[in-house]
Amino acid sequence: MSQLIFWIASSDPVRARRWETLMTREGWTVTLLSDPAALAADVAQQRFGLVLADWSVLRPRPEEALARVKAASSGVSIILIAGPEVGPEKVIAGLEAGCDDSFPDDIDERLLLAKVKAHLRRILPNLASALDVLKSPGGELKVDRSKLEAYVKGTRTRWSPVPGLTRTEFEFLALFLQQPGKVLERGFILETVWKGQSAEVQPGTVDKHVESLRRKLGRYGQMIRTIYGVGYALREN
Repeated sequence: MSQLIFWIASSDPVRARRWETLMTREGWTVTLLSDPAALAADVAQQRFGLVLADWSVLRPRPEEALARVKAASSGVSIILIAGPEVGPEKVIAGLEAGCDDSFPDDIDERLLLAKVKAHLRRILPNLASALDVLKSPGGELKVDRSKLEAYVKGTRTRWSPVPGLTRTEFEFLALFLQQPGKVLERGFILETVWKGQSAEVQPGTVDKHVESLRRKLGRYGQMIRTIYGVGYALREN
């Protein structure tokens, strides 16, 4: 899997949810966990990712927990989230155990997002090109964001271009492929695709774009399932 996965292991569920919303709006897939063993097991299944981990969640042996997570996947980076009770000695121990950086737990969310992006550029320099191409789990759909091209699986494993996609429809498809299986609410789609202009767009616009996208995807259009009263989800064909 070539998606960028975020794990947030926090002792503060309110903060964890805020950060989840912040990063989901960037198109990143986010998982909330509070068990270090489950975190290491989940990380081992992914090629790329970034962990935001509270020191308190990693107890009773934070250094060992960090080392296990780091060893689970070479493409996963760890940022230690340190509260005021975590002194310099513990932060140093975390960095020596495998953390790539450390942020205070009261960091401004805008600064957090900017630092995370800078961190990804520095720590995972090959990530951008790896994430340019997104595929559905079953290999039926593919987008290349560097070329703004979309494809469906054709005969004999060849890819066939999807004709006539608008830029907005392309962004819809890329968003579904970033988070396969996850229910995306209409409001979230509006905010993600139209960003600061979402207030000017009618909610029904989402439905119209989805219907147009389905038609252009042909028999694979049915993979975009309507979740009535909520939004849409990309499911297996």
